Amino acid sequence: MAKEAKYRILSPDGFDITMDKKYTNKDVPKALEAFTKRYERQGYYSSTQYGKIPLEDIADYCSVVPC
Repeated sequence: MAKEAKYRILSPDGFDITMDKKYTNKDVPKALEAFTKRYERQGYYSSTQYGKIPLEDIADYCSVVPC
């Protein structure tokens, strides 16, 4: 049986969105949604490189990379 691929999700600033957690392909959308929810109160994600990123665009600035 083949081992399921695992991924890291990097924030727009290049940091893992969670410590020591790897995601399957099907878990990536849920993880990105949970990451976005962290910033609902302020209404945007503040990035060193990109400035204020609207919540609906955060996933476009994140990177999903194989482990």
